[in-house]
Amino acid sequence: MTALPVEWVLAIYYGPTAHRATYGRRPPSPKYSKDYIQLSKKADFIDAVTNLFPPAETGVGSVPITYKWPTGTAPGALVFLSADRPHLKWETNLGAPAAWKMSLDPNELTAETIPGDPGHLDFTAAERELNLLQDRGAGQPYLMAIKLRGEPAALQLRAYLGVPSEDYGWADIQLTPLEIQSLAAETSRNSALAWSDFQSGGTAPTTCINEAMIQLASSGDFTSVIKTLNQDTGRALSAYLRHPAYGLFFDPAQNHDCWLQPISVPSEIAENVDVLLELLDNSFSTLSHSDAVAESLEISAEDVEAFHKQILDEDYEVVDKYASVKIRGSAQRAFADAVKNNYGNKCAITGIESKDFLVAAHIVPWSLDQSIRLDPSNGICLSLLMDRAFENGYLTVDNDLTIVVNWDKVGDDVALKGQLEAYDGQKVTVPSDNAPRPEYLQRRRELN
Repeated sequence: MTALPVEWVLAIYYGPTAHRATYGRRPPSPKYSKDYIQLSKKADFIDAVTNLFPPAETGVGSVPITYKWPTGTAPGALVFLSADRPHLKWETNLGAPAAWKMSLDPNELTAETIPGDPGHLDFTAAERELNLLQDRGAGQPYLMAIKLRGEPAALQLRAYLGVPSEDYGWADIQLTPLEIQSLAAETSRNSALAWSDFQSGGTAPTTCINEAMIQLASSGDFTSVIKTLNQDTGRALSAYLRHPAYGLFFDPAQNHDCWLQPISVPSEIAENVDVLLELLDNSFSTLSHSDAVAESLEISAEDVEAFHKQILDEDYEVVDKYASVKIRGSAQRAFADAVKNNYGNKCAITGIESKDFLVAAHIVPWSLDQSIRLDPSNGICLSLLMDRAFENGYLTVDNDLTIVVNWDKVGDDVALKGQLEAYDGQKVTVPSDNAPRPEYLQRRRELN
């Protein structure tokens, strides 16, 4: 999954109050009766969360929130109006989100980070679990809630450990940027909360972008370096240089090592960015991004909403002269929402349903027909491998939705053959709405 800009972070000191709230309501004590984390009544805090999560109507006392972590989600709410103070609530019958709970054997692959026995029914035993954290090598835990741009009603949840033993180094707070470490350091047993806004934006940095910039800066021969780049890298670099990333980024697919701080654009590139962009545009049209790359481009929430409305109005055109990189990303987001929803968020060929591996693939490529760029019937939900195979002609789809593998193109690649042969002659799943139009499938086949 692509890293997203960080807008706001809340750090919570894991002391008695947080422990009792997240442990559960099993111990028969009023101290273990909460199904929420209390927040601050300070005006700057209220202003911040109201701007981030505006109520639908004036006077509404809460806003639905989805809590997220790499292996799951949970429903919850940000409650503004309560008898005491604002709080982050979860469903009582579900208990606290897994990312904030204890586990007997937490590790980097589990939702949980904090070691401890979560099953005690006895008050004293439940209290002891907090006191045993140091002995277990967990140090001082901190709960984190991260608001990302592009996730309007969600909080990414994580837990980190301050000064953990080597066994728990995978969750060390030092894996976070200094700004986040400083935020955690502001909390204490007596002052459990700290929060901060972050000014972040631009195109998310990737390893291939960083490597390409290093090559360009060290070589000085832009033309030679650009010739070595593949299409995806060239297009991604072009998008990045138009809107360089700034601030903090966060990858929702990663557990603890999920923070990215963009490197500064090297002076050798910044001073010659116009020349470099012209060379990149000549080699990799910015309007011809593959669908997979387009889904990682920067978006405008307002443009996405406008494109959603266009789709509802059956107006599928995106005119070239308005199709900037941000427009391409925003249009792809709206198109992908419609297409993936039609296919139940599953690959129409393999059935893969993990969202990180799905792409809304245009049948008639984006670059070839601006009048149908948003048409959901010009799209198929595919996994990454099938998207690449479809895009490059390793497989086509007949008008009756039968999959045809081009074995001449596959050649002697035994591994690729093993991935494709099970689907040759099978049919693409029929979507709930906007099935692929035969004329679009025919136009795609004529390209191969």
